[in-house]
Amino acid sequence: MKQKTINFFILSFTIFLLPIYHLSAAVDKSPITQEEMIDNVYEFDWVSSDINSQVNVLGSNASLNLNQFYYADILTNYSQVQQLMFWANGVEYPSTTHYIDIFLDNEKSYTINIAKFTNDGYIKGDDWDNVDAESFIKELKSGSEKANKERIKNGYATVEDITWHIKPSYNKELGYVFYSLLVKFNDGSETYNSTAMVLGRKGYTDITFLFKDTIANVMPTEIDKVVKNFKYNQGSQYTDFKSGDKIAAYGVGALVAGSLGIKGLAKTGALAAVLAFAKKAWFIVLFPFIFLFRKLSPKREK
Repeated sequence: MKQKTINFFILSFTIFLLPIYHLSAAVDKSPITQEEMIDNVYEFDWVSSDINSQVNVLGSNASLNLNQFYYADILTNYSQVQQLMFWANGVEYPSTTHYIDIFLDNEKSYTINIAKFTNDGYIKGDDWDNVDAESFIKELKSGSEKANKERIKNGYATVEDITWHIKPSYNKELGYVFYSLLVKFNDGSETYNSTAMVLGRKGYTDITFLFKDTIANVMPTEIDKVVKNFKYNQGSQYTDFKSGDKIAAYGVGALVAGSLGIKGLAKTGALAAVLAFAKKAWFIVLFPFIFLFRKLSPKREK
């Protein structure tokens, strides 16, 4: 990058669900000032999309091409991703493998976190008609009440309300399911949390989008753009399914309920999914993203 500066700004807390996988990285939990964090993150192995626009997501047997985007800062070093997530949140996110800041212009941007591939088999969409989005919201609100007690203890703002920014949507043609939540807090702040689960022949990949309300109106288009440029390798795509392939024990509807960490799994009629998610220790995590690190660079002609 021509200019390596970090733009530090406040982004309120986000609700985010992550499965726990058998990944590990040495995370330094020693007390550290914000200034020291910024200095350390500045030295991480960031890669500019102007230099390399293709992100190889090896665990998913896929790649994300950022050539059509204005600009992006990419972090793929797993240990550094884990350290950044811990510094930003105060808790560990072992399933997160990629941290990418995507810019719409020199100022507006959003963050995506890519999680480790879940190899549960081909996920059918047969149960999609059973999805009850409003019941999901009710259960999320109920779950946040218990989590608020922990937030109060740790000195964080509490969740006041959760609503749909965009209700769960299943795009069979592109092979992904998507939803977006608007989370409001008792200090008057609010934030959006959006998740696209990109389906493949043998499972799926979680991509979480974090953004501010100033760009919420363009995010559905941006999410489509990211998903269209996230491609499984030939033979691993959702459309490559063949008779005899492993079928997941749950459908797309159950996947959404499970990603939200709610009891709605049972309501989709996929009891096996409850057991599948339980074995993976799925749970709701309040994502206290107090700050994001940014490395801005002037747009250069490609």
